[in-house]
Amino acid sequence: MASQSNPSECIEVQKPFLTVDDAAELFSHLYGMPKATSVKPLNGYDAQNFLINLDHAGIDYQDLNQDPKCGTQRYVLKIMSGEESKDEIGFRAIHSIQKYLKHHGYTCAAPLQNIHGDDMKLEEFTKKQPADGLNAGQRVHGRFMIRAYPFLPGVSLTSVGVVPANSTQVFYEAGKSLAQMHKILQKYPHDTTALKEKAKTFEWSLDNLSIILKHVHVVKDQKRRDFIVDIVKTFESRVLTRKDQFRKGIIHNDFSDTNVLVTPILENSATSENSVAHQVNYKLSNAVDFDDSHYNCLVFDIGISMMYMAVSKPAENHPLHASAAFLAGYQHVNPLTPEELEVLHICQAARFAQSLIMGLYTYTYIQPGNDYLLLTQNSWPIIEDLWEMKVDSMHKMWTDVAMECAKFDMHA
Repeated sequence: MASQSNPSECIEVQKPFLTVDDAAELFSHLYGMPKATSVKPLNGYDAQNFLINLDHAGIDYQDLNQDPKCGTQRYVLKIMSGEESKDEIGFRAIHSIQKYLKHHGYTCAAPLQNIHGDDMKLEEFTKKQPADGLNAGQRVHGRFMIRAYPFLPGVSLTSVGVVPANSTQVFYEAGKSLAQMHKILQKYPHDTTALKEKAKTFEWSLDNLSIILKHVHVVKDQKRRDFIVDIVKTFESRVLTRKDQFRKGIIHNDFSDTNVLVTPILENSATSENSVAHQVNYKLSNAVDFDDSHYNCLVFDIGISMMYMAVSKPAENHPLHASAAFLAGYQHVNPLTPEELEVLHICQAARFAQSLIMGLYTYTYIQPGNDYLLLTQNSWPIIEDLWEMKVDSMHKMWTDVAMECAKFDMHA
């Protein structure tokens, strides 16, 4: 495993650098578990994530995600970045949120306790890097917070290989799920000071959208740079100046196509007298990764989620219709106020701008080769359509899609 030796004369790094073998040994040691039979890296923005399998049958990631019975001996090991790892108070608040949601019937994972009786552990690592790649041949050192969760069965929306026939219903149910989360967390009884402080400094908080103006040069096209600047200025003048008019609470802040999990439903349909076609639809199963959670305006969270629904694989044919279906589901459980509806499309565009610039900047200057950072780079046409649509036309589309979605609750 990456050694925990003297960090002197090492390069201090923020990005974790554990291998799959390191992860297997660390998980076994820190959580008192048998040695993993297989480990698979999962996507991550700043953190490293590993799928730990303790079964003896081996692991196939796609089959695992499709198996509704999985989860009992599978875990997700999270190695947080050096910068994130400094926020122990914030992580404790997030763990408290997850436990509260789970206690009140919301489907999400709560962190595992390690052998020290805690649900996190700060560890130091030193390792010589390979001869090629970043910091080639150098000894690197980092202090990373270690956490683990039971693996929740399902496949992320972004991993769905084809557009399911019931995609509109999936987006609708996702909207209902976020609304249910918000309603539960409105009664969260514990101190939210750390979550309010996080909103002031966290680069992915929409409060800090203007940070991207320092990085907008990463976009080579001047017209698109001007487009991003227009979104930021509009958000600042029409949303941030009116924050006192919007409901506030604990928000997920990354209820995205990578963090919303679905499971397949196999349905039969007759195609001829002697043949039956199998059609795979999906149903919502879980929500994961609360690490970006903080205290802020609920409408921010809704707009953020609508943006990610629009860029997901199941939405590729009708992206703004998908985000409208999500909104319809949310409205069914927790209706927005007129003031929130007025700025919702601006919040959606703001996260588009944030994701496009932060992802491209991080890929270009900090984590070259991490293609996960580029997932939204093909979404420029979507944000352009959103921003150019007249508000009256957008609200009419939202109303029309909500009427279309009403049938889902009639048949529930």
